[in-house]
Formats: sequence, C-alpha cells, structure tokens
Amino acid sequence: MAGETPDTRHQRVLCHLAADVLGVGHVGIGDGFVALGGDSIIAMQLVSRARKAGLRITVGDVLAQQDMAALARTATPLVQEQAPVADNGVGPVATTPIMRWFKERGGAVDTYNQFTVLRTPPGLTEARLVSMVQALLDHHDVLRLRLSSSGDGADWALETRPVGAVDAASAVRRTDVTGHPEKEWAALVRQEADAARDRLRPAEGNVLQAVWFDAGPDRQGVLALVVHHLAVDSISWRILAADLSTAWQAVENGAAITLDPVPTSFRRWSEVLGEQAHGQAGVAELPGWLALLRPGAARFGDQERVPGQDVESRDRSFTESLPAEFTEALLTTVPSLFNTGVNDVLLAGLVRALDDWHSRRGTAGDGTALLHLEGHGREEALAELDVSRTVGWFTSLFPIRLDLGAPHRRDAHAAGAAVGDAVRQVKERMRGIPDKGVRYGILRYLNPRTGALLEKAARPEFVFNYLGRFEASDDDWSVVPEYGTGVDDTGSGMPMAHSVEVTAATVDRADGPVLQATWTWAGSVLSEADTRELAESWFRMLRALVAHAREPGAGGLTPHDLTLSSLSPHELEEIQSDLRAL
Repeated sequence: MAGETPDTRHQRVLCHLAADVLGVGHVGIGDGFVALGGDSIIAMQLVSRARKAGLRITVGDVLAQQDMAALARTATPLVQEQAPVADNGVGPVATTPIMRWFKERGGAVDTYNQFTVLRTPPGLTEARLVSMVQALLDHHDVLRLRLSSSGDGADWALETRPVGAVDAASAVRRTDVTGHPEKEWAALVRQEADAARDRLRPAEGNVLQAVWFDAGPDRQGVLALVVHHLAVDSISWRILAADLSTAWQAVENGAAITLDPVPTSFRRWSEVLGEQAHGQAGVAELPGWLALLRPGAARFGDQERVPGQDVESRDRSFTESLPAEFTEALLTTVPSLFNTGVNDVLLAGLVRALDDWHSRRGTAGDGTALLHLEGHGREEALAELDVSRTVGWFTSLFPIRLDLGAPHRRDAHAAGAAVGDAVRQVKERMRGIPDKGVRYGILRYLNPRTGALLEKAARPEFVFNYLGRFEASDDDWSVVPEYGTGVDDTGSGMPMAHSVEVTAATVDRADGPVLQATWTWAGSVLSEADTRELAESWFRMLRALVAHAREPGAGGLTPHDLTLSSLSPHELEEIQSDLRAL
C-alpha cells in the first residue's frame, strides 16, 4: 500500500501537502508521516496548509495515524465547521508561564531576542521591503506588543497596540554589500544583528528590527530579522518567512498584500492559559510533578550552580554536527521501528550519554537524570483553537525524570541495544506526561497555591530543546542556516537558567539532513572539556542506535501502543519475542 496513488479528494490534497512540507517527491496513501521524517512542528505546517485547502485535521491525528489513508479519514471539510467567534487581538495580554519564567530569571529585558537570516530576491528595494514589513506588523498583533512595568520586581503589563501603531520605516535598515562576495558577509551580518538587538525597546512597543543586506539589483541579498523573544518563537519564524514570500509575490505583481488569516490571536491564547490555572485537570497533575521533582538526581559538578553567577556567553558555546548518513536514519527508520517521534529518539541517546558521563565521575546520584524539556507549547489539549498561524512566544518548559540505566558499556553492539532500551523507556515516560507537559508551567506560574509548592521542589540543571527541521536552499525567503535557526540571543549579562543547555535542529541540505546541536555550559559548574565529552558521547550513542536499528528484531512496541497499561515493558517484550518466534 505504501506509495499507492491517492483515490479520494482528501487523500490527494493531504498527500500533496505532506510531500510539500516534508520536502519529498511523492507521498502515497500507504506512507506514514512520521516514517517519512515528520515531527510535531512539521505536522503543524501540514495542519495549517490543510486548513487553507479547506480541510480540518489535527496535529494529534497527523502524528498518530499510521498512514495517509487513515489521516484522510479523519479530515473534515471546513464548511461543516461553525464560523469562528470574532477574535480581537488588540488590548491587554496576560503574561504567560514562559514569560513569567523569563521575568523570574532576571537580567536585561530589552535585548532578549531571537533572530534569523533569510535570503532575499534580486529586485527587492528598500521601499518594497518596508511595505512588506508593514504588512507583517499590521497582520500579527504581537509584533505591536508593548511591555510596561512600574519598577523592579513589579508585575509586567503587556498590551498589543492597534494596527498602524508601529511604522515599519523605523524598523527597517539597509546595508550595502554590493561588490562583496557572500563569504565576507558573516561578520557584518552578526555585527548589524547585534546592533539591531540593542535597538529593541519593548517598553516603547519596539519589538522588531530588520536589516537588509543589499547585494545589488541582480543578486540575492539577505535579511536579518531580530524580534524580541516576548513576541516570537521557533514556529513563528516559519510563519513570518512564509508571509514574506506571499508579500513579495504580491509586491512583484503590483497587487495589494493579502496574508493568510490568523484564526486565533496570541491575546486569546494567553487568556486560555489563565482560564486553565485553577482547572481540575491541571491541579490533578500536581502530585505527579512533585514526584518528578524530588531531590537526589544526578548532579553536574562538585557544587551547585549559584543563580546569577553564570551568564550567557558565546565564548562558552559550541556547535557539533552529525553527518547525514546517521541523521537520515534517526529521522525516519528509527522512529518508525519504535513507533515514536524523533524527540524521543534524541532523548534516548542523551540519557545513555548522561549515564556514561555520570558513571565516569561518580555523580549519578539516585541513578536518575532530571531534565527540563522545551516544547512548542501549541497543544490542542488546552483548547480547540487553531494557533498554526499565530506568531508569539508559546514555548512550554516542563521536567522529566529518566533512569540512567546500566553501567557504562564500551561494546558498540551492547551500547546500541542499550540505547534501544532507552528509546522504549523515554517513549513510555513521555507518554505518561499529560498533554506533553503544557500544564506544568500553568501550575508553576499562574496558580499561586500550586506554584508555591513547585517553586520549592528540585530544579533541573539540564535543558534540551529540539527545534525541528529547516531546509537549506537558495530559494528566496529561505532560512540561511549558517546564521542559526531562530536560536535565542540574550545580549550581555543574562543569567543562565541551567548548568547545561542544548538546542538542536536538523538542517536539510542538498546531500541530506544534518543534525546540529549547540551546547552552552555554566563555567562555575563544569568545564568545556567536560561539556565536549558529553556532546561526543551523545552523538556516539546515536550512531550506535542507528547501527542497532539495522539488526533483525530491532524496535518494537511499548504498553502505550496497545493501551495495555497493566503490562510492563519487560512483559510486553516477552510477548513480542514469542510472536517473532512463531
């Protein structure tokens, strides 16, 4: 059935759109979205494009359905839905959990940003770019965000201002790079992006700056977009890049700029989070979170990190890359074998690397690793709202506790099997976390009673964030991955929130996908050599897992796959072994 031609309209639309967002030549009705390398972030793109084509599907369906034929059966025509209630995105915005986490972190507020660099087409002019940026500012309410505070320690007040309140001409600058080869641009782009960061003033409603590097009328240039983190996240960049492409097509054709609708404003989403703060479903999760956050987990270094002592610095950061021959399998073959997502696969390699690293140092504690995970936060479980086109900072941050497992094994074959075991463990632990942890932040920051209890609990010193896949191409308005893929940039003096921070993303290049991971560490807790050893161990474990996946019998189901929650993973493995022997 895999690769079969679609028969119905729903099948044809979804197969075509899936091929587009996954960057593959053909998707048949028997092909699985995850098996083709899809993840939750790409699933959101598929949901958004399906809506534009008149079909309603959910991210959960995209990830859970075995193949495109099954996904097509879940799709419903949008004409059958009730008309959405008018959503006014202008006005007061409630501070969300991640915003309160940022405030609690301390440090400079104005310079905390994300930035990305996009290719710009020949023929672009400053006047045209200003009109396109104005369209973004007027269309996405959160880009007109203003922050107010009465003083140190005071609560923040946020509001989105009316359309037209921000003049794009004040946010756009042009830098002439005519006559300079692109390989010479990097230092200038970094310098001007830093200067743009320093011009951000959220208290004045200035949360976006754009710097266009003009290479002349006949060459592609690049555009550095710098947006305060209060108004953007990694998924938002995909929305903004797509909107710039749409705007350029209109400008080039001499037409008015018309961007796709935004069904749900960020303001409405912030209200939904507040409404959830005292709900029974969230409060019922409290005992589980407190159990996860018990003391005793493996520790980093001989002493605890002192909050505020270590600050973010590019000098304590490095990026490693995993070649395409391994990354391709980690995105497709391995998740398909274990019926899980790439995030679980990457975490499994990480937990085995932590096991190796801590066992060498005698710092394994009670034999568990306590981590923070970042998620995109746009979870359908909170409300039936479509935020696939909404720009804003949705990020969720929640803890997970994983068993470090068996002692260090040098044999590559044994290590691969151990990482396979870890995939199953991580998968079950992640499935056991309600709704991908999105209510943890609500309980921690929006409910005073539960927040007081969680504040006293143990705090993870390691954070992991997988940003998904980005295509590296020469197309206009595509991301230039050499400058990063929307990673955080704090400016000087921002206190580190963890001892170790890992941000990973997959860059799809012409010769295949490459996993890139940026590591940052607190110098008072561990050294660069310690951090590099852990990074190398992680990639070694991932390579061992790829080798293990090629062996007969690799992979398998876990209790959550069959909703047999009374079975332990060991009991299920015995059943699968018996079935394979038949």
